[in-house]
Order: sequence, then C-alpha cells, then structure tokens
Amino acid sequence: MHMKLSTVVVLLVICAFLAALIFPAVQAAREAARRMQCGNNVKQLCLGLQNYHDTFLYLPYGARNRTVPPRYDQLSWGSSWFYAIIPFCEASRYFGRMENAELASPENDFLSPAIRHEVTGLKIKYMLCPSSPLPEMQTLGGIELVVPSYAGIMGATDEPGEQGLVDDERTGAGPFDGRASYNGMLVINDSFTFAACTGGTANMIIVGETSDWYYTDAGAQRNPALSIGDAGDGLHNEAGFLAGTNLAAWPPLESTEKYDPATETEPEYLARLPKRAPPPPVPANRVCNLVTIHHSVGINNRRGSNDSEPNWGTQGIGRCALNNPLLSAHPSGAMVGYLDGHVELLSKQMSLGVLKKLACRDENGPRPEF
Repeated sequence: MHMKLSTVVVLLVICAFLAALIFPAVQAAREAARRMQCGNNVKQLCLGLQNYHDTFLYLPYGARNRTVPPRYDQLSWGSSWFYAIIPFCEASRYFGRMENAELASPENDFLSPAIRHEVTGLKIKYMLCPSSPLPEMQTLGGIELVVPSYAGIMGATDEPGEQGLVDDERTGAGPFDGRASYNGMLVINDSFTFAACTGGTANMIIVGETSDWYYTDAGAQRNPALSIGDAGDGLHNEAGFLAGTNLAAWPPLESTEKYDPATETEPEYLARLPKRAPPPPVPANRVCNLVTIHHSVGINNRRGSNDSEPNWGTQGIGRCALNNPLLSAHPSGAMVGYLDGHVELLSKQMSLGVLKKLACRDENGPRPEF
C-alpha cells in the first residue's frame, strides 16, 4: 500500500525540523572541539617559551637581528621567537639542520633559502588554529612555509587620550601610522627573565591569535597574519615564521646614578635618572611575528566604511603591521596564552584598558635594578 502524500509531507516536515535542531548543535560541538585544539596549540607555544626560559634563564628575543663576525655593523634578518622555541616543541628535529645551515655561511640569514629549505612543505600543526579560514601555507622564493595563526605580544600602546592605561615611554612609531611598544615580554632585539613581569605571570599575555580575515572599506579580504608574504593586496614582500627583524637594537639606558634608600626615596631617585631616548621608528615590513596591542579583540572592519574600525593600511593595521588586532574565527573571542602557561578565550567585549594592562610586563613603566 502506498503511503499517502499527506503522510510523506508530514514526515518530510518532521525530518526538516529535526535537522534544523540537530545541525546547529553538531556545528557547535565541532567548533568547541576546534577551539579546544586551538587552546592546546597556544598551550604548547607557552610551554615552549617556559622551557626556553628554564634552559637559558631568560625568554627568547621576540624578534632579533643577525650579525656575523667580524662585520658586526652589518645587520641582516635574524630569527623569530617561533624559531627559538622549536627545540622545545614538536618540530625539534628540524632545529639542528636549520642551525647548521645558518652557521654554514654569513649569507644564510632567516630569509635565505638555505635555512627555509629545511622546513619547506612542513605543516606545523601547533602553529595553526583549526577554525582559521586563512591559508595554512605560503610560497616565498619557491619555498613553501607554514603561516602561523598566532603572534607574540610585544606590549601595548599609550596613545594620546589613554593616559592611565599604559603609563610609560617605551613606545615609538610603527608601520601604517601605528605604534611599536617594548613593554611586553617578547620584544625587538631584547629578552627578559620572568622577574621582569612585576604584575605576575598569571596576568601577562604573551601569545595571541591573528587567524581570521580583516576587511578593507571596499570589502576585500586581507590576511592579518604576522608572517605573511602577501596579505592579498598584491605586495609580495619576504616574511615567514622563521624571520624576526633586521633592525638595529634600541640603545639601553646607561647610568652611573646610584640609589641609596637612606638618603632619598625611590621616586626621588627615579626623577633624577637621565631620560632614555624614545624607541626608533619601525618601518613597514621590518618585523615579523609580533604585535603591539592597540585595538580591541575581534575587530575586523567587516562592515567597511559603515563602522568606525580602521581601514586596512591605517592605524597600524596592514601586512605584517604591529597593531593588527587579536582576531579569530571563534565566535566569541580570540585565544591567548599567559606567561604562567594558562590559556584563555578573551571576549570581544573585553575592555581595551584591561587588555592593554594584560600586555604590559609592569604597571608603572620601566624600573631600574637596584
């Protein structure tokens, strides 16, 4: 006996209704699994940084230049923090080969094919957020490199009108009219011990996501990854997850002033210290794999000129720009890792002031070592 048409229709309606109920739940479960894997990736990066510190008693340079004796005045591209922690992560077997390639010739800096060749085509899973829609690999100079979904946090800005959020003078001019800060734990041409984090390691973010599209005012997609060679705007500059910077170091503050607590207070001593010169400007495309917190979590200019978010190429946002926001495809925020190793999803609703405080290694500016 044939089933009546009305019965078939009812069954189809019921199936459609059940599918409408089940599909979002399945999608939510899949995203939860991807978010957990992303958190595990960030955790591994944080543990790599901690193990580096345990071994060498200081953190790696966030991005460093390279010099080769005897011409120490000639700077070339040094390594990134990603490269530094490879021996402490899943890709450790490749580190020795890259190190040997660097030592083989003064010409082999961290943009050179000789070093990159050792990891060509290698998709390093702990560097990739599974929710990210961005390309996982890129080809630079004929060599295929992974494009990390994450960046090191080099500090936060102290823009005009924001006094009290970040109260120090360790920020300078950055690419695309942005700012470059040296008040975090992974900075350009310098390294720190955990002791420099006076606010506590559980309150210091050191790694964050930059793993979803940013949009121009015209609606075009741009890749905000901090090692991308081509963000989608036709520029094909060299970059890569191995690369740090080729900039000179910010000269340290040298002082012979001594602190005697019996004769003066600490504020009096700090007031008579000579002022350190401000950080030098950072030109575009000269630093990879680092960000300075300047914008709120999750901004992406999706609505273009209909919102107040920066257009691509402005306010420090662009290809390998230092103020690219913490951004991910997770619906509610972006994953970050803290200096103590714990991982958290930062909400898009988080106060910018709180976010900036989390990115600074101390609350009251630079402190001398007594």
